[in-house]
Amino acid sequence: MTSDFYKKLGKKIYTIRRLQNMSREKFAELAGMNDYYLGEIERGEKKASLDTLFKICEILDIKIYELLNV
Repeated sequence: MTSDFYKKLGKKIYTIRRLQNMSREKFAELAGMNDYYLGEIERGEKKASLDTLFKICEILDIKIYELLNV
């Protein structure tokens, strides 16, 4: 997958998180990750594992296919 995909994926995570009025710090805490790492995912700088993506979906209350459809 291209880096463009990860940038779009990260932007989607960021957008949905913001629409739910959740801070990056709170979201990262719920996901059990460092907020800096979450920021890297949201900027498309880091690739999240499948387990992490499922956890993100759980917190955002969306299905994995909705997240990956970028």
